[in-house]
Parts: sequence; structure tokens; C-alpha cells
Amino acid sequence: MQVSRIRIKHELASTILKVNITKNISLPAFALSLAVLPITVQASNVQTYVIDTYGGATLLPIVRQQLNSSADGGTVSIYQGKLVLITTPRNYQMIQQLLTQIDRQPQALTVAVRVGNSSSVQDNIRQGQVIITNRGIQGAGVINQYNRQQQGSSLYQVQTLSGSAASIGTGTLYSLTQNYRATIQPNYHYPADRQPSAQIIIQQQILLPTMQGIAVTPRLLPNGQVEVRLSQVEERLARSNSSYNKHGTSNNSIQSQSQSLNSTIIVPRGQWVTIGEISQRSVNSGSRTVKSTNTVPIELLVQ
Repeated sequence: MQVSRIRIKHELASTILKVNITKNISLPAFALSLAVLPITVQASNVQTYVIDTYGGATLLPIVRQQLNSSADGGTVSIYQGKLVLITTPRNYQMIQQLLTQIDRQPQALTVAVRVGNSSSVQDNIRQGQVIITNRGIQGAGVINQYNRQQQGSSLYQVQTLSGSAASIGTGTLYSLTQNYRATIQPNYHYPADRQPSAQIIIQQQILLPTMQGIAVTPRLLPNGQVEVRLSQVEERLARSNSSYNKHGTSNNSIQSQSQSLNSTIIVPRGQWVTIGEISQRSVNSGSRTVKSTNTVPIELLVQ
């Protein structure tokens, strides 16, 4: 009987010890889990979202501002024209609502360039077709370009989207100049060795005689006007000059010129504005040498 009482006391003491040990260990661990819980929940709510947009990189500043001003925060970047958000579902819904208000499908715009001027040319502008997919702009749209001349001017137009560039080559501008001269002087033909030389001047900058030309990027503003960016990547024109020394050996030297056109103007939609000029210089050496310079305006219209 005494042995049984001793065994019961031992087991009871062991049980009390286990309870005390469990209490001493579990309470701090439980408190630690409560302290870590909010961090774990917040981290699990942050997700990555990819959003197709029309505006692309132009939307970054306003989206970033919205995220920075929110309680949850987040980051935004651009990848292949898509917005990449790292934020909470609540912020994602907020950004989606914002995009429905500011990210609209871009409008089709016609960019027309003419050399010379005529009040009746505007009636010849026609709208073309632009393909826009529901995943945004995949390119500059369908380009529809042709030449037209009437009453002392020569016209070239191209179809593009608001915010997308339309290319106008220097060869096109030279061709428009020739058409213009043929219109105002239909019965006069320059001899082959007396063709007038021409310089293209856009926003007071002389373009190099290369074929790349300029890129015209129109963007429709909320007030109905059009922001037009005239740009040209930096080009280089190399010339080889040959000279001979006293030994009859040719010395070749390379001269290069470079330029970079980047100008932005605000124009009324549907009105012609002058963006530059083509300056032609001709020399007629008959019984006397006659030099003449003719300046023809280059005008732009967006509608």
C-alpha cells in the first residue's frame, strides 16, 4: 500500500512539472506568434498584377502617385507596354478604377504636310482606317499615304494614332517641292545641269540630305488642341574628299555631320501651321550669271 502511495505522488509531481514546463514554454511562443501575425498577413496580401493599357509608360507618373499616397503603398513599372503592379488587392481595385477614367482608346488622327499653300487643299483630306486591338496598340496602325497637288501646293498625308509617330521622309518633302514648282511653272523645265538645290529647314534647323526625314508624333490634348512632337534620330552624313599630293597619291579624308531634331509645338486641330520651309537656290548662267533663291513654306495639319 505504501509503495502505491509513493508511485501516485511521483506521477502527480511529474504531471505538475509537465504542466509548469508547458506553461513556461507555450505562453512566450503564443505571444511571439501574435507579434508576427500582422506582418505575415500583410506580406501575403501583396501580389503582382499585369494590366494591359493604351497609355503605357505615359500612365506611370499618375499611377505611382496614387500608390505612394495610399496606406498600403506599392510599386509600378512598365514591361512591353503593360503596367506591372506589386501591391495589395485593395490598391489594385483603386488603380483599375483610375484607369477606367484616364486610359482611353487613342483616336485616329490624320497628319498632313504640304509645300506651298492653298485654301482648297484641306477639302481633299480623307480619313483612313486604323486597327486597334483590345490588348492595346500593337503598332502605329495602318498607314495610308499618298500625294496630292492642287492650286499651287503639294500635299502628303499619313494616318496614325494619337501618341504614335508618323514618318515623313526627306525624299517626300523634296518630291512635294518638285510638284509645287511644276504647278506654279508648268511650262518651264530646268536643264539637267541647272537643277535648283534645296535645303529643308524644320523649326529653324537645316536637315541633312539623308532619307530618314522626320517623325511626327501627334497627341490629342483634353482641351481639343494637338501636341505635335517633331523629332529625328541623330544622323551622320559622311563625305569623302580626294586630293592628290606631289607624288600623285590620293589622300582621302572623311568629313561627317550630325544632327538631332527634337521640338514640340501645340497646334489647333484642323488648322494649317507653318513648321519650316524649303529654300531653293538656282543658278542661270547665260549671257550673265543670275542667282535666285526661292523659299517655300512647309505647313502641317492634324485632324
